[in-house]
Amino acid sequence: MKTSKIIRALPVLPVAWVSSKIYEKKSQLEAQVRLERWSRFILKYLGYNLSVKGIETIPKEETIYFVSNHQGTLDPALVLASCPVHLAFISKKENETMPIFGRWARNIGTIHFDRESREGNVHMLREAARELKQKKNLLVFPEGTRSKGDTMNEFKAGALLPAYLSKATIVPVALKKAYTLDISSDHTKQLEIEYGKPIRASEYKKISQEDLAKELHDWIQSRIDISPEDK
Repeated sequence: MKTSKIIRALPVLPVAWVSSKIYEKKSQLEAQVRLERWSRFILKYLGYNLSVKGIETIPKEETIYFVSNHQGTLDPALVLASCPVHLAFISKKENETMPIFGRWARNIGTIHFDRESREGNVHMLREAARELKQKKNLLVFPEGTRSKGDTMNEFKAGALLPAYLSKATIVPVALKKAYTLDISSDHTKQLEIEYGKPIRASEYKKISQEDLAKELHDWIQSRIDISPEDK
């Protein structure tokens, strides 16, 4: 996140810290609702406008595995601020120790894992499948790291395994210009997020994880590449 935005956010950080401590003692659902409000507030406070498309296609009564590209530090906040259903996400273990953000992530049930070890990856896949089977929505970033631009990294097909194991509905998510929050010289104020058509287990069960990963990747990249006049 750019330094100027961190400085501007300083007045609200103590309040966010106190709130995160309070919601440690509340349910995951209560914490999710509160963090969604915080996400909307902080984007507006920092002067960003978030354009949202496709939320009308998100099924409210199904368990959803959101599959998104990963452009910037605050990508989860954009999803939390716009998504009509509650969710947690999957994140690398290092993020768990981040001041304020790490505690909020734990409060909402985020799955942190060591992506450098086989054991860590196996733990993540098992936990994600278990959460989905318990009807909890999850967000995953299959690139594994931020692209920091408009060109996506390849998707790791294994990140889709929890959906296959739990038969969750997959919804692709395209984030656009989210990386600008991390660039000091960029003055972009318009961010975009688009939710794609839900893909149910009955549709993807006969498709390999590799082919589905490519299909999702290519759809998201196509939405990033589309010009404003074509929308």
